Amino acid sequence: MPSSRVLLHPKFQSTERDLAATLTLAQPGSLVFLIGISGVGKSELRYRSMRSVAGAPSGWDKGILPAIAVRATLTDRGFFNPKDLAMRLAHALRAPDLTWLSDRDQIDDPEVVHAKLEIAEKAQPWLDARRSTTEHALRFEFERHARARRLRWIFIEECASIGTLSRGRSVHNYVLGLMQLAEECGLTIILFGTPRAAALWDCHPDIRRRSLFVWAQRYREDRPEDHRPFASLVSSLGKHLPLERPDLLVQNLELALANSAGSYGEVKQFLLRADQARVRRDSHTIDLCDLHQASYSREHLLGMWEHAKAFDGLCEINTDAADLGYLNLKWGAAEARVGQ
Repeated sequence: MPSSRVLLHPKFQSTERDLAATLTLAQPGSLVFLIGISGVGKSELRYRSMRSVAGAPSGWDKGILPAIAVRATLTDRGFFNPKDLAMRLAHALRAPDLTWLSDRDQIDDPEVVHAKLEIAEKAQPWLDARRSTTEHALRFEFERHARARRLRWIFIEECASIGTLSRGRSVHNYVLGLMQLAEECGLTIILFGTPRAAALWDCHPDIRRRSLFVWAQRYREDRPEDHRPFASLVSSLGKHLPLERPDLLVQNLELALANSAGSYGEVKQFLLRADQARVRRDSHTIDLCDLHQASYSREHLLGMWEHAKAFDGLCEINTDAADLGYLNLKWGAAEARVGQ
């Protein structure tokens, strides 16, 4: 297992196991969605799972590239442009960046995999190609190289951006196009995103039917079994901070939860803001007033919790799966007619 700078807390580890198991089940031509709120570690999960599914480069044949990662971004006046993603996919095979093969301790940020591409897209050759090359030609180039390199996995981050198409474009048709691409090239596409990504499969049963889902769970305030692990997470993140007293964070867990919605990354930033507040008042220790200063505004908190509740709704389990009365099915009646 690759080493990492991320704290391997229980929710991260369970999501990583779920993703690994799901990828073993995913067939070529399918989509896998990994969905979670901001700060749950989606980029870290992508980095670690890429290395896991690709294996050691020593086991690759010459010219083979098992996996690539790209971002879906809003590059066209605040909208998603399919041609831009097609360019990124083609570039990822034309000029592969293999920094994701580095051990996690050797890099500062898992986003490093996108760094070279973002530099390339600002250069004149990229801008010229964007004007002169069609999306169809880029897709043809990608398909040809994907087969030649025996590409098996495409990791797409920030996939919720795909739902922000300009007027007249269909999200449904675009995602179906991704599935067609996966089928033709014999690969699986793993899409990482926030709850807004539900627009990619919501109301489209054909997409939902052919997709697998992994939910990057947060620490839930309404689940007693999450309370102790969340307290342990907060304590672990705060153990190197100059706290006024050792139990400061444990005594204010509700404040930490309110400002994080149970997200690892949000807890980390909350504590960083508290330390910033300490420095601003020229103190040697963090006390309760610093935690208050680190808290988000009412408007920000309401928005964050709205996203958290939307996520909870997406991954809610049907606890009454055996109760089908509301569907008004006629199975029994049909069976009776057949027997007559």
